[in-house]
Amino acid sequence: MELNTRYPTMAAKRRTVNIRGREYPVLLPSIRDPRLHVAVVLLTLQGLGQTVLNFRLSIAQILICLATGALIEFGYGFFKDKVIMWPASGLLTGNSAAFILRVPGTLHGQWWSTRGMWIFIGVVAVSMASKYLIRWRGRHIFNPSNLGLVLAFVALGPQYTEPQDLWWIPMGPWMIVTYAILIGGGLFIGWELKLLGLELGYMAAFALFVALALIPVPDHCMIASWYATPMCGQQLWQILVTSPEVLIFAFFMVPDPRTVPDGQAGRFVFGVLVAFLSVVLLGPTTLEFWTKTAILASLVFACAGRFALGRLLAPLEEGGGPVDAVRRLGLRAPVALGVSLLLLAALPLSAEFSLHGTIPAPELPDGTRPTLALVIGPNAVDIGSWTVNAAGQALPPPGGTTPTQASSRVWFLPTIPPVTLPDNVTAFDSTITQSKADTWARQVVLDLMIESEARRAHDLTLASVGATGDGLTEFTDVIKQDIKAGKSVLKTYSFDRIQLTLFLPKLSTQASRLVGVSLHGTSTLITRDASGKVLSQQTQPYAKSWGLGGSNANPDPIINDYTDLSLA
Repeated sequence: MELNTRYPTMAAKRRTVNIRGREYPVLLPSIRDPRLHVAVVLLTLQGLGQTVLNFRLSIAQILICLATGALIEFGYGFFKDKVIMWPASGLLTGNSAAFILRVPGTLHGQWWSTRGMWIFIGVVAVSMASKYLIRWRGRHIFNPSNLGLVLAFVALGPQYTEPQDLWWIPMGPWMIVTYAILIGGGLFIGWELKLLGLELGYMAAFALFVALALIPVPDHCMIASWYATPMCGQQLWQILVTSPEVLIFAFFMVPDPRTVPDGQAGRFVFGVLVAFLSVVLLGPTTLEFWTKTAILASLVFACAGRFALGRLLAPLEEGGGPVDAVRRLGLRAPVALGVSLLLLAALPLSAEFSLHGTIPAPELPDGTRPTLALVIGPNAVDIGSWTVNAAGQALPPPGGTTPTQASSRVWFLPTIPPVTLPDNVTAFDSTITQSKADTWARQVVLDLMIESEARRAHDLTLASVGATGDGLTEFTDVIKQDIKAGKSVLKTYSFDRIQLTLFLPKLSTQASRLVGVSLHGTSTLITRDASGKVLSQQTQPYAKSWGLGGSNANPDPIINDYTDLSLA
């Protein structure tokens, strides 16, 4: 994503500006400059990201990156080369960094958030510095934005940074438009720069190599915040091959004419090499963060070896037929073939590394990994002993038993309207069916009825039946307030709309999404004094979202209030 020439194409008419007796050439952009074409595609995608693709990136963060890249390139040209130039490369580097870099905690719709400003400035500054300082034979070695992003992700980790998600939104009209712009623009610019072979070589090789890596290792999986369960096998292959983020990498970052070999054969092989390195590096990863970082890092390694690759493949660029090219390679041809076959055999081995970790794969929001204690309860009883004791306590008492009286509560629920199940919820967790959504909605309403009775009866024990954790605290607090005030409150509900809603976690966008049950309608509070006299009756709008605890099969109690969380 860095089409760097030393200076952009100049306008047809040469212009100069006189500053303190010195004439400075003025280099303006040309409509024929491919960097402008790349900028048009990326800015169009940025616009879609700010509106319909739900990018967790603010306009202010984009502008910070653009300004940083532009100022560095303009200053370099003005003070070193004495020119006044349109900083096309600096703007492109800034746009590239902004497109891929995310800072945890930034949410879609926070248009002017400057969260993590120092990270964005630092990444663009390091990227631009690599362009000017890390050079060989008059050309910069690495793709600037690619190197800056990889260094940031590796050095700062998921606590401070995250790459753009591999999956954006469910397939629909806007996603089809996005694919059309991305693929159409990428192919056009690749054709314009004679880089189509590189782009197609990368995508075809990437699809093939991922398949070769995953088929022998079907248990290799990736965990992502936007999907409820680990993705493995064919599903993971499909996600990686069709990911718009991988397409951005393939069409706008890998094909930089200044950091790839000059010949067509070398460019095709370079694309295949980057694809191979992508799959090798992502093999040991299990988290989406490191999978994306591995794919980006593949270009860093490939760029480091591109001059050696160019010398190796130089005979292929001299023209003639395939036989002549192979003859010119000499012994290098069979050696290269043997090494290639050996490397292909290493793909499944790389993927298998992910299966041998002794530490659980999921990370905490701060980037650390949890340690699972194999004991239960305050007495630290091992799992086996606890299971035996719990099972024994659950058995009926020995000896004969006689009938006895028993009682149970009967709960009358208000009318429950049809439950809406949005597409983004089923895309996140395909196991959530309409039947399960109906069950969850009924369970939340039942829990609210339990909490209503617990509040009326001042029964803290009953309250623990309908809620737990932070969710329970919200209900017990009002019960304690009622007891202190010497009053009882009966709360009734009427619902006109219920739906499942997908939320972002509060503290880390790298953590898994949350599915809540959102209820809309009215609630009526009837307040009585100690003698039962009605003191007040108030009906008010009700709009709350609750999260359920337990398992998907039996999500009994309310566990948390999701009302104030941001929508995913």
